[in-house]
Amino acid sequence: MGAIAAAPALAAGPPGWAVFGVVAVGTAAYGLAMSSSRHQTKSASQTKDATHCRGKCRDNKWSARVHAQGKIIGGTTKSTVGAPAIFKQSPVTVAEGIGRAEATFGMLTKRQKKVLELDHESCKRFIESCPSNGGFLGSETFPKKRRKGGNRIDLDSYGPSNNFTE
Repeated sequence: MGAIAAAPALAAGPPGWAVFGVVAVGTAAYGLAMSSSRHQTKSASQTKDATHCRGKCRDNKWSARVHAQGKIIGGTTKSTVGAPAIFKQSPVTVAEGIGRAEATFGMLTKRQKKVLELDHESCKRFIESCPSNGGFLGSETFPKKRRKGGNRIDLDSYGPSNNFTE
């Protein structure tokens, strides 16, 4: 669009050509940046369990993530909102898990928070209870019972041994 607007500058000869070139390059760079950022946002929010590591698990064997999902977020499949996952060379701590839950909750709109507030609190209580149970590996959904619209908070914990042990 910017290059089209600058097209009349071509009639001004070499100085106009320079202006047109700068505008065209700027427009192309802006379009590339926007395309890249949209792709990154989409892929980060649509992470599935099978691709959770995205190559980071080779060196960092433990990981955890907390994300919100459901119709209120944008759909029941492939639409999630959540803080970035944690990847570590040692088990993820309770404090780090609670931090992910808080960060995810902070990303929600007021309406989403109202719907998911109790589930968020349940997720935090679950993480806090993990050390007394020896930690946790796997996936957990809050609420436990399926709700209309699939609105929920999900906790995923991966590694060679339990996370949330301390």
